[in-house]
Amino acid sequence: MSTTLSVTNRSNKDVLTFITLGTTNGCVQNVSELKFSDSSIHLTPLDHLKGKFTIPAGKSTGISAPSGQGINGNVTFGTPPMNGPTPDLPHGVNPAEFIINNGFQPNGQETIDISGVTGANAIVSMSVTADDWTSNGGKVKVKSFENNEWKQNTGIVGVFPYSCDNCTSSDNPPPEVGKHPEFRNQEPICNVQHPANHNKGGNVDIAFIRYI
Repeated sequence: MSTTLSVTNRSNKDVLTFITLGTTNGCVQNVSELKFSDSSIHLTPLDHLKGKFTIPAGKSTGISAPSGQGINGNVTFGTPPMNGPTPDLPHGVNPAEFIINNGFQPNGQETIDISGVTGANAIVSMSVTADDWTSNGGKVKVKSFENNEWKQNTGIVGVFPYSCDNCTSSDNPPPEVGKHPEFRNQEPICNVQHPANHNKGGNVDIAFIRYI
């Protein structure tokens, strides 16, 4: 079954949203090919892998790739992804990351997470409608999760803590962040997954709650 993707603005103000695609073979690699279920939302390409759009307060839109292609990428709010804190964003930014409809990959997994590796500028929630998403090797069933503030994401299923690029360790974070193993998780709970083939499909929603 195919998995759908939506982005929702749960706040009472319009929110500037950025989408960045990966370069995974078999997945869409041009933002101009993305389709929005809300025809009033228009994407402005920044380059072939990056684009921006505004979601009105309280609204949601589906985002889809051309038929037969997966989607690998991330969504951020207010700013494109970055490698660490800046003077304008001293606590960094947290992308909501995903790869879906990648059944063409042998033994592939559809995977979602929120990355707090470079910090956090917003409270973001991710939720799924299918009941076959899990974390920690299938030990934890997952329906939804959201991040906390930038150095407060240790122990949250679905969220990579600050500086911890490998979830349970801080191995190669961006130099702007540096290594901070004190924030690592004890269990590999950062990725939320289900099989890319023979899954229950459903929807993945990325929701903006508020800026931090």
